Amino acid sequence: MRHPLSPLTYLTRNPSKVLPMGFVIVLCVFLIAAVASIANSIDLTVRTIYRYTEFFTYVIPQRSTQSVPMDQRAVLELQPEIERIIEGGVFFVNIKTVVGRLPFVVIGSNPEERDYLLKRIGATLESGRMPGDGKAEVVVSKPILENRGLKLGDVIAGPLDEGGIAGSPVPVKVVGVLKSDIWVAMSSRTFTDKTFLLTPKCLLFTTKIPTDLDVVNERLMPVGRKADGLLSPEKVNVLTRASLLAEVRDSLSSMYMIMEVVSATVIFVIALMSGMLSNIYFTQRIPEFGVLAALGISRARLMMKIVWETVILTVIAWAIGSVLSVFLLTYLAANVFKQRGLFLDAMDPWAYQHTLPIPVAITVFAMVTVWVRLKRLDAVSVIERR
Repeated sequence: MRHPLSPLTYLTRNPSKVLPMGFVIVLCVFLIAAVASIANSIDLTVRTIYRYTEFFTYVIPQRSTQSVPMDQRAVLELQPEIERIIEGGVFFVNIKTVVGRLPFVVIGSNPEERDYLLKRIGATLESGRMPGDGKAEVVVSKPILENRGLKLGDVIAGPLDEGGIAGSPVPVKVVGVLKSDIWVAMSSRTFTDKTFLLTPKCLLFTTKIPTDLDVVNERLMPVGRKADGLLSPEKVNVLTRASLLAEVRDSLSSMYMIMEVVSATVIFVIALMSGMLSNIYFTQRIPEFGVLAALGISRARLMMKIVWETVILTVIAWAIGSVLSVFLLTYLAANVFKQRGLFLDAMDPWAYQHTLPIPVAITVFAMVTVWVRLKRLDAVSVIERR
C-alpha cells in the first residue's frame, strides 16, 4: 500500500480530478509550441527556398551596367578558395510564399556549366529532359513544382502571369524535373540572352571546399558593412544566404515585431490562466490538507507533497504535450503550410523553450495558493466542518 503522503497517492487515486488539469497543460503546450514555431518559420522558409546559396554565390551588377565590371571579376579571380566562376543569364518565375508571390531566379547556362552546378548541389534528372538550346524551356526541382501546383509540360512563366514581379515575354514550359530537396531552376544561356535583353548578366562562383563559401562571401562584401569588403557596393551586389536573411528581416521588421508581441502575449496569458486553474485545483483540496495537518503533518511536509505532485503532473503533461505537438505540427507542416510556401520545424527547440513558463507558472501558483491557505488554516475547524 502506497504511503498517504506519497506524491503519487492523490494522482493515482483521483484520475477524474487530475486528468482535466493534465489535459489543459497538454493543450497549452501545443498552442504555445504552434505559435512560436509559426513565428520562427519565416527564417526557415527563406533558408529553405534559397538554400542553393549554400553551394554558390551570385555577384550581380548594379543598375548602371549590364554585366559585372572586369575589375570586380578580377577581385574574384584573386581569391584562392574560389574553384570556378560562371557567367550566366537569369530570369525569374513566381513562387508562392507566406508573404505573397516572390520571384525565384532561373539560371541560364550552357550544358557543361549546368551539369557542374547540378552536380554541386546533388541534383539529378528524375523525369523529362534538360532544356533545349535556345528554347523556352526549364528544368526545375520537385519542390518548385509542388509549390506552384504544376506538372511536367506545364507553363511556369509567361506574359499572362498574374501577381508578383516575375514573368516572361514568351511561355516557358517545364520539360524536366530534378530530384532534389534544394530549390533550383535552370534554362539555356542562349534562351536567356536572346529573350531577356535588359536583364543584367550575373556571375556565379563556387569554392573548392563548400564550407569556405561563407568565409569568402564575408570577405568580399560583409553583411551590414558592405564598404569594408573587397568588392565595390557601388558596382556590384553579392547575393548570399546571410544577406538574404538580413534583407528579409529588415523588410519584414514590422511583421517580426508584431509576431513577437503576439507570441509574448499568448505565452503570458496561457501561463497566467494555467496558474489560475492550478489555484482552483488546489483550493478544492484544502479540506484534505486540513485533515493531514490535524493528524500532525507539518506544513513544510505538506508543501513538499504539493511541490512533488505538481512537478510530476506538469512534467508528464508537458512531455505528452510536446510529443503531441511534434506529431500535429509535422502533419500541418507537410499537408497545410508547405503548399502555401511556409516551412515549419516541428521540432524547433526555440519553440519548446517557450512552453517552459507553463509548468513554472503552475508550480508557483500551487505553492503560493497552498502556503497562504495553510498559514490561515485551522485544522480543528476543518475536522468539525466549519
